Parts: sequence; structure tokens; C-alpha cells
Amino acid sequence: MTGAEPRAEASLGGPADPVFLDAVHDTVDRLWATVPDIPAPDRMLFETAVAEVVANVVQHAVPTGPDGVKVEVTLVVDAAELHAEVVDDGAGLPMDLDRGLPADTSPSGRGLVLIQRTVDRFTFERRDGHNVWSLARRYLPR
Repeated sequence: MTGAEPRAEASLGGPADPVFLDAVHDTVDRLWATVPDIPAPDRMLFETAVAEVVANVVQHAVPTGPDGVKVEVTLVVDAAELHAEVVDDGAGLPMDLDRGLPADTSPSGRGLVLIQRTVDRFTFERRDGHNVWSLARRYLPR
């Protein structure tokens, strides 16, 4: 994820369901406790982006087998950036991160734009049968 020495790390994995999304929030809270000098706005925006990616996996990932979709989240704080990688084993879906906002009347489709506006880097790729979402947000310690 990053070449810099990590200051703090956390990871978790499980089924892509609403309980897992709650576990992500709990894990992020524990991570912030280990690095209290991360500014609150950076923490909030980063956590929002991570939660939105996981929520998209929970809502939209298509299982490839009878056990449903499994997801893993890795969070890393280094000296200047917050990093997250979300990996799921759902089916590959066409993904256009440059599509822009949907029409005002559209009931969904704003999540990816929200993510892009809250982090400095956001990528998606299909790798070895997995969907890999990578996010990074720069910060200045307090």
C-alpha cells in the first residue's frame, strides 16, 4: 500500500453484510485511539470514504459462490497519509470512477463521487479474481 513506515495498522475480514460495516467503524475507532494526532477532519473524511466503499460492497457485490461475498479491509497510517485497501471476492463488475454525478432524480450513484471528493487517491482494479479498492488521504499531524 505504501512505502513509508507504518505508524499504525488495523485489518479485519468477514462476510459482506451490515454487521461487517459496523465492525469497520469499530476498527477505525480503535485505530484513531492509537494515533490521536490525526486531525479530526481528516479522520472523518477518511472514515466516510472507507465506510462508503464497504457499504457499496455490502449492497452491490455479486457472490460467485454459495458462501456469499467475503471482504477484507486493511488500514494503514503512515507519517503523512491514511491508507485503506478493501478487497472482496465478488464477481467483477464494470466500474467507471470518472462517470461524474448522476442526475438529480437518480436514487443512487453518488457514493463513488463522494469517495473521490474525500480522499486524495482512489482506485479500483480487478486483481486475481478479486475487486480491489485503494484509498489514500494525506494529512498533517496536529
